[in-house]
Amino acid sequence: MPHLLRRINPKPASLRFALPTIRAPDPILPMTTDQTIPLAQALAAARMQRRFHAYSATQASDDPYLVQAEVARLTGTAAAGWKTGFGPDRDRTPIAGPIFASDIYANGASYRLVPGEQVLVEVELAVRLARDLPSGRSYSIDDILAASDEMLVGLELIGTRYAQADSAPFSARLADNLNNGAYVTGEGRRDFAALARKSLPMRLWINGGLVADRPGVHPDGDPLTGVAAWASAQADRLGGLKAGQVITTGSLNTPVPIADGARIEAELSGLGRVRLEIVD
Repeated sequence: MPHLLRRINPKPASLRFALPTIRAPDPILPMTTDQTIPLAQALAAARMQRRFHAYSATQASDDPYLVQAEVARLTGTAAAGWKTGFGPDRDRTPIAGPIFASDIYANGASYRLVPGEQVLVEVELAVRLARDLPSGRSYSIDDILAASDEMLVGLELIGTRYAQADSAPFSARLADNLNNGAYVTGEGRRDFAALARKSLPMRLWINGGLVADRPGVHPDGDPLTGVAAWASAQADRLGGLKAGQVITTGSLNTPVPIADGARIEAELSGLGRVRLEIVD
């Protein structure tokens, strides 16, 4: 899954759930030892207060999936989807970051930037699961297709809660939901079996100007390669792959930085369009 170092988070002033009270650490909080709970507390505080590039992670986490689950508990949310892919190790270990329910936006929604925030916009192909995929089994791409009732186009906003994100250990970025900040679910279709998903024509507009127009070619060839691999390896602490969740597959474009208000629209031919209004 390319482009893991970025920033962001949504739901401006009105969150839809009651948040626990967590005292925010200092703007730069060194993470010099492998302590799962302090890291989770720092990330939860950053998300709840919409603070970006706020915390220093200098050492890897032993259990990034436990951190993800603890952040979900502290912020009162749950996994409404997953972003899947492979780690940077030579064995290409399957990995996944949850997309929290509080970070899912409907097509055509608005996202408000906080002062100084910049987001990176990615166009992605996703599937919505029609049934659970229990762990402990081996899944093929055909199994993923059979378990899905919709294929759709999505927009991911990428961001990081870490200062010096480029030097943060990969496991720290994995603990931060693979730097997911928000995800917009766009149009899709249920009769997707015949789609040439390896090279769907992709277009992206910013403020009405066309900034990308090319085949949406995924680094893994078939965008569902990482989904099947993660389904077979599931190691999360948030209940695994469940019916109704949106599983996204990674960027099909060069990520576009946005630091001011903008109208974003993207299209994957055969699936439809996705729109987002970014306001500052």
